[in-house]
Amino acid sequence: MSSIRIIILLFCTCTDIWALSNKNFQNVSSTLDKLLKNYDIRLRPKFGAETLNVSMEVVLASFDAISEVNMDYTITIYLNQYWNDERLVFGNRRDYLTLMGDFAEKIWLPDTFLANDKFSFLHDVTEKNKMIKIYGNGDVIYGMRFTTTLACMMDLHNYPLDSQNCTVEIESYGYTNKEVNICWKNSQDSVRGVDKVNLPQFQIINYKTSTYLEQQATGHYTRLSLSFLLQRHIGYFIFQTYLPSTLIVMLSWVSFWINHEATSARVSLGITTVLTMTTISTGVRATLPRISYVKAIDIYLVTCFVFVFAALLEYAAVNYSYWSQRAKKTQKIKPSNR
Repeated sequence: MSSIRIIILLFCTCTDIWALSNKNFQNVSSTLDKLLKNYDIRLRPKFGAETLNVSMEVVLASFDAISEVNMDYTITIYLNQYWNDERLVFGNRRDYLTLMGDFAEKIWLPDTFLANDKFSFLHDVTEKNKMIKIYGNGDVIYGMRFTTTLACMMDLHNYPLDSQNCTVEIESYGYTNKEVNICWKNSQDSVRGVDKVNLPQFQIINYKTSTYLEQQATGHYTRLSLSFLLQRHIGYFIFQTYLPSTLIVMLSWVSFWINHEATSARVSLGITTVLTMTTISTGVRATLPRISYVKAIDIYLVTCFVFVFAALLEYAAVNYSYWSQRAKKTQKIKPSNR
């Protein structure tokens, strides 16, 4: 008899919980319908009144690639945007709703873009990586995850002993600074995840955030800049370029200890070292853009090439001098025999 009472009690409890949950779902749906009933997506919050502040936060997920040939780099980031929309007030700050990214199409969003962007795409596995969180006081958080390729004009005078400064430029496309003011949420602390990023060829020495006005034909726009100071690792170039070039130069000096009458051996060694240096130089140039100024690695490779080529010319000079002197001696001996 007691077991029957327990089963009936559990059934009643589950029924009450289901009814309460169903009621909560209906309340949330009703709240969203009320918020969107007279909502005009075409108008920004505080339209016609004060300037709207939009705060930015960046979380660096990965530093994917850096290309000297294309003068760009690729990163994956989480971009979170914060603002207040008084039309979405439904309670206090403790209440909030986390919604899918599709809900973003029903409310006003900042027209944020990356000024130095070349190509970007939003991740969509398993769903589009976007989310909306609305608080009861009207605060909105709009977050997304995407991969972008950004332009980075590099100075390669000291390559490969160089440091590069690559930036992420964030700006409002249509709203001037009098309408929408974008800013970093917590200054330098608005950027996170940099200390967890590892690059095979570079090291992130430092990063900083800044804000400045960008003047366009249609007005002044607030631009946020996140700059990365990148120091190139020299280890790869020591083993792939500097060490082989040095050994090739030393190899060309071996011909100095070979008898000058061993023509085939000395010529073969000289030509081989010259062609090897040419191959190394071609390989280095293939990984760099066609720039007109001289780089540090060019000076080193040209110097090595001069040493190797000079070793080949040295044999030509020695061989010419030897046979010239021998010819003169032969001419002197012939008259004396008469």
